[in-house]
Amino acid sequence: MGALSRAAHFWNEWGLRVVVLSSFSANAILFLFAGVRRHRASGWRILLLWLAYQLADLTATYALGNLSLSRGTVVLTREHELVAFWAPFLLLHLGGPDNISAYALEDNKLSLRQGFHLVAQVAGASYVLYKHVYLRNSGTLIPASFIMLPLAVTKYIERVCALRRGDLRDIRSSSKRQQQELSAQGCGWTQVGCLRTVGKLGNDKALMLAHKMFHLCKRAMVDSSVDLESTSDHGSSEIFEMPWTSMSKVVEMELSLMYDILYTKASVVYTWGGYLIRFISPLATTIATLLFWIYPKDGQRRGDVIITYILLVAAFLLDLTWLVRALGSTWTFAFLNARPCPARLQHALLCTGRWRRLHRVLVSLDPCHLVLGIEPSGYRLWPSTIGRYNMLHECTRDRGGRWVTDLCTTLATTIGLEDTWNEFQHSRCLFELPKHVKELVFERIKQRFLSSKSAHDDRDAYSMKDITTLWGDKAFKRRPSELQMEVDFEVKFGREFQEDILVWHIGTCIFLSCADQQLINKEETGMKPAIEALSEYLMFLVAVRRHMLPGLALRSLFEVTLQALGEIWVKHGKSSISSAAGKEKLAEVLRKKKNSDKDWGLAHAKSRLLADGAELAFQLLNVSSSHNNMSKLLELIFDVWVDKLLFAGTRCTRESHAKQLSRGGELTTIVWIIAEHAGPFRIGETSDEARDKTISYAPKEPQEKKKEAEENKRKEEERKKKQQEPTEPPEVPVPIEAESKREETRSRRSNFATLYSAR
Repeated sequence: MGALSRAAHFWNEWGLRVVVLSSFSANAILFLFAGVRRHRASGWRILLLWLAYQLADLTATYALGNLSLSRGTVVLTREHELVAFWAPFLLLHLGGPDNISAYALEDNKLSLRQGFHLVAQVAGASYVLYKHVYLRNSGTLIPASFIMLPLAVTKYIERVCALRRGDLRDIRSSSKRQQQELSAQGCGWTQVGCLRTVGKLGNDKALMLAHKMFHLCKRAMVDSSVDLESTSDHGSSEIFEMPWTSMSKVVEMELSLMYDILYTKASVVYTWGGYLIRFISPLATTIATLLFWIYPKDGQRRGDVIITYILLVAAFLLDLTWLVRALGSTWTFAFLNARPCPARLQHALLCTGRWRRLHRVLVSLDPCHLVLGIEPSGYRLWPSTIGRYNMLHECTRDRGGRWVTDLCTTLATTIGLEDTWNEFQHSRCLFELPKHVKELVFERIKQRFLSSKSAHDDRDAYSMKDITTLWGDKAFKRRPSELQMEVDFEVKFGREFQEDILVWHIGTCIFLSCADQQLINKEETGMKPAIEALSEYLMFLVAVRRHMLPGLALRSLFEVTLQALGEIWVKHGKSSISSAAGKEKLAEVLRKKKNSDKDWGLAHAKSRLLADGAELAFQLLNVSSSHNNMSKLLELIFDVWVDKLLFAGTRCTRESHAKQLSRGGELTTIVWIIAEHAGPFRIGETSDEARDKTISYAPKEPQEKKKEAEENKRKEEERKKKQQEPTEPPEVPVPIEAESKREETRSRRSNFATLYSAR
């Protein structure tokens, strides 16, 4: 009991101070590491960031509750004045730094709960200050508290508002109004618009162009990129007039801006109120620091005084940092350009280059630039990291310490962290996408969206329907006549998408391993590494990030196929050879099994996909051996995988794309936004169809509206005039018998008249 008694005494004396320092430390970690999520999905920094995000709220809430319920037994009466002064800083910690408002997308959905939490915490902090500072006549600590409390409450309200505005439902409801504001074509955007003529865009210029096109990315994330009433969507055509490097860079910048809206306070910082708060905050904390400096500290603990100075100085430095970043951000340029300002002021700030000079100066003062030498706009780019998973390599690699992995997997599954553990376990599968492979992929994607302009035959052109409903069938139908297969391959694309990836991944691995390597290596286009990268990337999504793929999540089918592949390796392979050689040997084993028995694997569900993949590889190998067209065959396989990549990106749910932005981003998300840029142009339609639809949907010019109104007015006057004219009474229908008698009478009269005239 002695140890427990001493521990209780220590916590009674120092527990509150430990909690306050923990809250401060958690916010410091959030400030330093919040940007890591733009580039990484796992690692110790992500774990540290998650712990800090949880700890920041828990510690601040606990400390405020402790202060509210204390009755003088925790600290002495004199000490309580200074400790109570920490309450506004705890509210500041609950408000969090500007560079993170939500850790996960689900946090934005809980903004209403955070609002109730805000009311309770503000009431508790106000009560603490009133009871322990105001009622005790604490001198200069009273005005210092009255300065810091409203500032802290405002910062906390900002976070709650940022969470609400980061909710996809709220973005959807406000996107149309905000699009009209952000897409206003001021003189600043006039300069940005000419950037499409530049061969290679720098990071800053690409970011400015991304701001101009951001309304399209924002609408795509919540609803649809095509706005038939908008006259500004034509601006996104600029992205297809750029080189692939610039096109990719602009889209990556757009997604980084979307990250700002979803996971930071950007939606509330870059407003008139946000700028006002950031101008006032450094001044307010400076005054509060001076008031505390002249506050008599007799009877106060030295440690409490040091903690208070730490809180004040840190608050001032952070406020100054947020002010510099806000003024130097390109969000400010977009904000000023979209708002109705006096023409002279807008021209002086945006069109003369003064804002850009101010931007460069403020950026040079950014702590990240001063300390780490990081270019502020460079951190927004996607790190070109993709996951790669090869099933044959997975079955043949050395699995030392397997029991530890199995134990951790069982534990993670039990506590509901299976996906998190799976991501961490496969972090070794993350690799940088080679530049030449990235070039091949984006150039081919660009060709897809421009195929209606370059194709000689309309049947070869891609339409948006082909991209969003097919996953390789179109590429296979467009194959050269030299690559006619002995078997109709259209049936290979009729299964579930993830099942199709499994079959084509296995078939591709067998083909690339068993084909004539001399013919493959002679190709200078670099198709083999590009095919391997796309095949293993989509296979990684099946194995690890199933939420990033459309259709049914066939986890069990993947597991039984992997198990069947492992059993074949154990039975026919040699575990002593290297992993690379083992992969080649396993591919050869599968090929021989299919060659010796055409019906192999079809009778068993576990090996059915292996048999289909081996059959695919068998047909590809036959073509490569029958014709000297290895280059065209590799082009065909690459085209099929590009189509699968496009389908995966365009058919994945928007919420999954939004979630992945906080986990380092994804190649399929970039491909999806590029496709959304092509959406307004209805790719694949003939020129006459596109023109007809454009004419029917396009907003009419004022002169056309005037002519139409005059024509409608003239038609209305003619209609009224006809109504006023006297009309003849309608004829009464005559019975058929009466009508026949009348005809007979007329005939007799006519005959009589003829006879009379003859006489």
